[in-house]
Amino acid sequence: MSYKKVEGHVGYVKDENGVVLNVNNDEIEAARKRKELMRQKDKEINELKDEVSDIKKMLTQIVEKLNG
Repeated sequence: MSYKKVEGHVGYVKDENGVVLNVNNDEIEAARKRKELMRQKDKEINELKDEVSDIKKMLTQIVEKLNG
C-alpha cells in the first residue's frame, strides 16, 4: 500500500483510498492511554452508581422496618 504525506500536517498520511491515517506513534500511544483512562473512569463511575443504589435499597428497608 502506498501513502502520500498530508500537506501541512506532520505525522499524517493518506492511503490509496484517500483515508487520512495518523502515523505518529507517540500520538497513537497517547490516544490509547486516554481511551484506557476513560474506560477506567467509566467503570469506576458505574461501580459507584451500583453502590449508591444498594445503599438506597438498604435505607429503604430500614425505614420500612422502623415504620412497620
